[in-house]
Amino acid sequence: MNFQAVRSKFEAPLATAYGGLSPAVPIYFDNLSNVLANAEDEFVHVNLQFGEVSESSLTTMHDQIRGSIVVRVFTEKGKGPARSQTLINTAYTTLQTLNDTAKTASGVYARTGSITGPRFDDGGDAQSPFFIALIETSFQATFIS
Repeated sequence: MNFQAVRSKFEAPLATAYGGLSPAVPIYFDNLSNVLANAEDEFVHVNLQFGEVSESSLTTMHDQIRGSIVVRVFTEKGKGPARSQTLINTAYTTLQTLNDTAKTASGVYARTGSITGPRFDDGGDAQSPFFIALIETSFQATFIS
């Protein structure tokens, strides 16, 4: 199993999508600490967690990984929900597009489950400078060799 290849299957399209916006929106992944301390006016944080990695099946192939993805969009508070909705829709569309890609002969074949959200929050604190939008989904990835 190649966890980095699975991670890349989701992270690369999201990074491309947010980098392609005008203006580009910074996107941070799990391996960055204390994202909020260095935050811009708006940014995206993606959390990818691996779950079941040794699923038994009717075959001898055990290269299947299940997990979850949470995408949080942080925008300036007091600017209205439109920008937050636009940015979270970018994540939704990008993750849905992964389900439309054909199965390859080798590499990682990934699919997302139903996407939950978006949910919106004011950061839970009057002092928080961010309005937060969140979507989450499960995923299943198969390593094909």
